[in-house]
Amino acid sequence: MSSLFEIYDPYTYYLNLSLNWLMIVFFLIFLYMSFWLLMNNYMIVYMKLMMILFNEFKMFYSSMKIMKGCILLFLSLFFYILFINLMGLMPYVFSISSHLVFSLSLSLTFWLSFMFFGWLNFTNKMFSHLIPLGTPMMLIFLMVLIETISNMIRPISLAVRLMSNMISGHLLMSLLGSCSSSVFLFQMMLFLFEFFVCFIQAYVFSSLLTLYFSEL
Repeated sequence: MSSLFEIYDPYTYYLNLSLNWLMIVFFLIFLYMSFWLLMNNYMIVYMKLMMILFNEFKMFYSSMKIMKGCILLFLSLFFYILFINLMGLMPYVFSISSHLVFSLSLSLTFWLSFMFFGWLNFTNKMFSHLIPLGTPMMLIFLMVLIETISNMIRPISLAVRLMSNMISGHLLMSLLGSCSSSVFLFQMMLFLFEFFVCFIQAYVFSSLLTLYFSEL
């Protein structure tokens, strides 16, 4: 490895193909595994985690009708990102969530769909979001500009947050991997820290998108 950042190169040199990007759809293999399984510890943990997330996400919505149609989408997004993050911790597996192409395309797609849905169905409400309540008349133009810019950088901040948090731990583990075995205990602690970071980043990404959609 001539450069440390080659671990984030999605190009497979040996086969002359970009097979690493197949990890994006690799989760489809495990999607319907629960159909063949009886209730076990794996399914109990999965159902408990889903109920906890459901109770967390439903607090963002005031309308029960909107909540029923949206929480399933964001729950699926959470488990999708979580699976990709965890797969990135395995040896010789390309960490897709630490690549800006993946995170930006995912956040930009959701943000654009929210904007189209909001402006087509709730035009007056979208205009009202540009001017906070109680804004003086002289600051209306400035507030509209600030709110527009802050709204436009949301997908970028989501993508950079996911990418930077995933890439930092991977780089540190790669650096420590080339050191002596005296840091093995510290490296295992760092691996456990990265394991929990995978959950946290999946939750932050999906919960922020839930919050953005609830503002429409």
